[in-house]
Amino acid sequence: MKRMIWIAVLAGVWLYAEKVSITKQQEKNWDIQVQKPQVVTQYPFGEFIARVVTPPSLLRTVSLPFEANVQRLYAAKYQKVAQGTLLAEVTGTAWIEVQRQAISDAIEYRHHKHLMERKEKLCKAEIIPKKECVAARAEFQNDRIKIEAAKTMLKSYGASGEDIARLFETLKLNASLKVVSPVQGNIIAMHAKPGETVTPNEALFVLQQPGALWLEADIEAYRTLRLKEGEKVRITMLGSTFESRVLQLSPVVNPVNQTRQVRFEIPPTIPAASGLVGSATLMLVGNVVKVKKASVIKEGGVQIVFAKINDTFVATPVTVLSEDDDYYYLKPSERLIHDIAVNSVAILKNLLGGNDE
Repeated sequence: MKRMIWIAVLAGVWLYAEKVSITKQQEKNWDIQVQKPQVVTQYPFGEFIARVVTPPSLLRTVSLPFEANVQRLYAAKYQKVAQGTLLAEVTGTAWIEVQRQAISDAIEYRHHKHLMERKEKLCKAEIIPKKECVAARAEFQNDRIKIEAAKTMLKSYGASGEDIARLFETLKLNASLKVVSPVQGNIIAMHAKPGETVTPNEALFVLQQPGALWLEADIEAYRTLRLKEGEKVRITMLGSTFESRVLQLSPVVNPVNQTRQVRFEIPPTIPAASGLVGSATLMLVGNVVKVKKASVIKEGGVQIVFAKINDTFVATPVTVLSEDDDYYYLKPSERLIHDIAVNSVAILKNLLGGNDE
């Protein structure tokens, strides 16, 4: 109860004693100096340990839907490859079987096509009933669907368009299947080895495509309340400073250390490797007022500066957004466009209290 009364008393002092009037001579004797606050476009958020990670959208897995034996390798781990680059040659019984079935479907398709064309001529000449032509067309259409399904199956096995066209043209099996890179990128992982067999659930290659990487950090939950998704930020890490934005804030807090994971975007122009861990300095972007720490003093639980307006020092409440070793970064206000006292503020504070006595 006494504390509440004391706060009420201070509030009354604040209302009636926010100005301090002194003479030029007193200002000189007490060495009260003033400076215009500096408006800057960024302010520090803090320093934290961050790690570079690859977004899932930039990762591409090259695998086969059948058990295959690796015959030859044409690429190595960490190699940079272009789209269509030959990576390996493989073989397998399932690959042979899917070609055999496709050839069987192609032979049946050709047979029924010729049969349909011959019956169409006989139907026009009214030599055979039209219902036989209708049945021949239906059978041919069914074979055409089988051919499309066979092409789709071959494509899912990794066959290229050229390989599929050659198979249906020559009707010859190819013991080897060429595995090519589906995208441009770097091979960051591979399980393919010459002479070894890979299973369907095992990736032959994992490629990382070019693109913007992510920077992730675990930051104290109470500090993340000042961040918003989509907010522009400026990050300095390992000698590079770059513009970024807050991509995501984890919706949950780690109960062990009370942190939230924050994810930022790294522009593609910044040289960064996935897995890199280092110290990052984060600056928030926005207009703020930068003042020396000596300019700010606490009065009745409120942080204030003394703005000089028409030869009168006016106690002005301020909101501190952040700080570094030498400066406070304040939320802009109308009074902060004036000069403020940068030293001897304790004297002005005492005079402020004296005016109320």
